[in-house]
Amino acid sequence: MQIVPGLHLVDGMAGGIVNAYVWERPDGGLTLIDTGMPKDAAKILAFVRSLDSERLDRIIVTHGDIDHIGGLAEVQSATGARVICHAVEKEVVEGSKIREMGSSVFSRAYSPLADAVTRRFMGYKPVDHVDELVLDKQMLPEGLQVIHVPGHTPGQIALYQADRGILIVGDAFGSRGGKLNMPTAMATPRKDIARDSIRKLAALKDVEIICCGHGAPVTVDAQARLQAFAESLDEG
Repeated sequence: MQIVPGLHLVDGMAGGIVNAYVWERPDGGLTLIDTGMPKDAAKILAFVRSLDSERLDRIIVTHGDIDHIGGLAEVQSATGARVICHAVEKEVVEGSKIREMGSSVFSRAYSPLADAVTRRFMGYKPVDHVDELVLDKQMLPEGLQVIHVPGHTPGQIALYQADRGILIVGDAFGSRGGKLNMPTAMATPRKDIARDSIRKLAALKDVEIICCGHGAPVTVDAQARLQAFAESLDEG
């Protein structure tokens, strides 16, 4: 589904639970942003083929959760695309470090179990290596600026295209039932930092489109809704 010219939401992802996006670059190439669950790889490849599969040569990972990197290894293998993520997230994306879950005792105990379950029962296989590491404020060939938004994970990034007001936020926050909401507490070890990251995004100017990792894209009153959401965090 085309959200705006040059930005697509991959159709049929994990029953509509998680999103992946395809960005058409100024140089004519395609960049995939996140790769869903392991079973989503085939859907992503089919969607890209409907555009032009030979043009997919870059994959940006917003963060290392199974529902954002599950299809990464398969899509990368099929396309030869370069894999890009924040430097802090590299070890999780490559599978050499377990993703830290929430701050509760249960969440901390669940982290190694979740890793084992995703590999054994969901067919998850980490990508062999990350090709490019990015940092806060870095400008990418896509014309997107990297914004470091930790809290949900230490190396989560958002992507901002200032000229068109497009903001892709990963799981910095979600969009459900017409409302913006915090990332799930069980998988957010630093909720205080996560709130600061939302405030950081709310300070951006002229945001017109918000694409979340979960939920429908926000295409109406995006900046006002984001600022109101950030302000509501101070009240809670």
